[in-house]
Amino acid sequence: MKSGIAVAALRLRLVAIVAAAALSTGCDVLNLISFSNSPPGTTTTLVLVRHAERDPGLDPPLNAEGQSRAQVLKDVLSERGVNAIFAPELIRNMQTAEPLAQTLGITVKPWIVANYVNTAAFADAVVDDILANHAGQTVLFVGNIGSTSLGTTGINEELYKRLGGTGRPPNRYQDMYIAVIPDSGEVRWIKTIYGPASSLDTPL
Repeated sequence: MKSGIAVAALRLRLVAIVAAAALSTGCDVLNLISFSNSPPGTTTTLVLVRHAERDPGLDPPLNAEGQSRAQVLKDVLSERGVNAIFAPELIRNMQTAEPLAQTLGITVKPWIVANYVNTAAFADAVVDDILANHAGQTVLFVGNIGSTSLGTTGINEELYKRLGGTGRPPNRYQDMYIAVIPDSGEVRWIKTIYGPASSLDTPL
């Protein structure tokens, strides 16, 4: 019971700290209608980021800028009550998650790349997994954007929409969107950033 209270306190502290960061940086705190509710008696938190910077290629590792961002992600989240980490099984995604995972003693749950054939179904599976197996916890998902050439949407965009998000999805390298999923009612999206602006991002 005591450990459950401690986890809840850490999760609420994460939400409060990131909300304060959002307000200080002029980012948006949005209340949006949810299509999925956390199980009764729980509030579940999803932290959604893009993998860190990498060089071009089919499945490249992080470059120096990306390695630095992965360390910043670790620093931002290492004491914020993260209970589980999900990432597609791509080198850049796994390397982004690894510093935090090692610090927390968590094994990153890899999702097979074949899921990208249908990112909407992929998003459904991720949300179902989180709410079934990590209800009341905080989960980090390190995702990807879509492919313009293939005309596909990314998993980050689909997860954002799946939980009621509107407007620009978390597609920049420095974006950190947090979904606070109550057991009933609205999902609250906190839209903020972490780390410096990326050399690979197109200015808004």
